Amino acid sequence: MNMHREPRVKKKIRAVLDGGTGVIENISASGGFLKSDQDIPKEPFHIELKISAYKTLKIKCEPQWRDDSGVGFRVLEVEDRKEALFEQYVEKQIKSLERFGDQRVFKTEIVVTLKDTNAFGNVYFSNFIEYQGVVREKLLLSTVPDLHEMLAGNSIRLVTVEVYNKYVSNSYFGDRLLAELTTSEIKAATCRLNITFRNKGTGELVGKGFQRICIVGSRGKVVRIPSNFMDILDFYQEIKE
Repeated sequence: MNMHREPRVKKKIRAVLDGGTGVIENISASGGFLKSDQDIPKEPFHIELKISAYKTLKIKCEPQWRDDSGVGFRVLEVEDRKEALFEQYVEKQIKSLERFGDQRVFKTEIVVTLKDTNAFGNVYFSNFIEYQGVVREKLLLSTVPDLHEMLAGNSIRLVTVEVYNKYVSNSYFGDRLLAELTTSEIKAATCRLNITFRNKGTGELVGKGFQRICIVGSRGKVVRIPSNFMDILDFYQEIKE
């Protein structure tokens, strides 16, 4: 007999459950696996699953099996008959995996040039702020197909509202820096981009920081992050256990 296995999304998703919090390791429209540092549920339980910056679903689940780290569960019911919304969320995550791959950290390289260095030969600290902008732009250029049209038409502008970088170690002309970007604190209109820089040759951490960004519309007012941007931000969202 040919057994069909329903596609599962391998993604860490923050979940609030009865009496605490947990992290969903993978999920499908019918069930998933939940890790938790509290008592692993043995009876049916509820989880609140944040599926977007402003949408949360409450789901009733039934334990199916468990181990030392968590519990495999079956979805029994989605609140207010929002099963279709939940299924759309799972399907959207699967399509994102097909589009971007299973690596949920955006990685790119930056080569240190002479203009990036100071009189002592090392990278001037403020250039890491510029590097952050380069990494952000590389992310958008590689993931948002209509980015040029959106920016050229002045329909939206990307605005940095907060920026920080900790200078950890020196870099020099010719060094290749491996930059890694994840997202966090995603809200309807703002998002935090977390960026680290390592020397590709040695693996040494040379800098780390973040930017908080928002989207400004053609009338100069902050607007909700467009859906094509939100898909990217959600895909690279960092969930700490």
